[in-house]
Amino acid sequence: MFVGLDLVCILFKYTVSLIPMYLLYVVVLVDVVVVGIQIIQGKREKPTGKPYVIEVIVAFLIAVIVTWVVDWGTEELTKVTLGDTTMSEGLSKKEEQQVKQEAEKYLKDKYGKDFEVDQIKYIWQTGTYTMKGHLKGEKNSSFLIRKKKEEYTDAYFLHKLSDEGKEEIKPHVESAFTSLMNWDSTVTVAEQEEERFAGQNITYAELRQQTDRYQQQVKVNVPIALSASNKAAEMEKAYQLIEHLNQNGIEASLQVHYYNPSLLKKGVRKVDFTKQVQYGDYVTAYLEVDDVSQVSSAEDLETYLEIY
Repeated sequence: MFVGLDLVCILFKYTVSLIPMYLLYVVVLVDVVVVGIQIIQGKREKPTGKPYVIEVIVAFLIAVIVTWVVDWGTEELTKVTLGDTTMSEGLSKKEEQQVKQEAEKYLKDKYGKDFEVDQIKYIWQTGTYTMKGHLKGEKNSSFLIRKKKEEYTDAYFLHKLSDEGKEEIKPHVESAFTSLMNWDSTVTVAEQEEERFAGQNITYAELRQQTDRYQQQVKVNVPIALSASNKAAEMEKAYQLIEHLNQNGIEASLQVHYYNPSLLKKGVRKVDFTKQVQYGDYVTAYLEVDDVSQVSSAEDLETYLEIY
């Protein structure tokens, strides 16, 4: 019976809401607790014997397999393409155009600049629209926008600060780490400060003069097998960047992954920061400094370094 109800809830999951599935699991959990209490109190006979255990295991495995197959199949069926939209997105051309115009007006009113919005999707389960936006003429630099219950939120302000912050420290990163695979930098701001400054045409440098409630996260990948013999020299390089950040009063963190150079021979020139776990076997050391202002020398960095 549970499997049957679970299959029905899966259909609701991809068409209406996740709530029925959550309610089913709560009911099952309560039922298990009640039956357990009754067995302890002697009001219900306790099942015994190996056949019973085997039946439970077999039933569980069948339920898992059937549920997974139906879940996967239902998800695939809801992705049937209709033109350039999908059923899972649930958007008609008219609705998509309406959301696009609303979002572009929202951004124009908030920032006083002209934006273009595309890649609009609708998530049925949460009643949320997601889309990408970019300044007109800058298609290669996009940010996320959401609409839920007629309210819009966007990441343009943080996106703008991150671009400016990355451009500012770029020469110093490339100077400090002469052997470099790839690197990235993002800026985050306290929610209250974001609300305060987002509508203003303020630069990253200007923001730093008015608040310290922000942080620039710098991530670097280098093709260097770190060991006791070259550790001091590599810490000097990392400190060169940290010194620049501190001298300019930039609240920042720094992460450096030191990869075995053999990774380059396999054709890997860049390591995606969201997929680093795939290259874990090639990591020879990891440097993580949550607050660079706490570091005053290259020697200090040994506290933040792990060599594998």
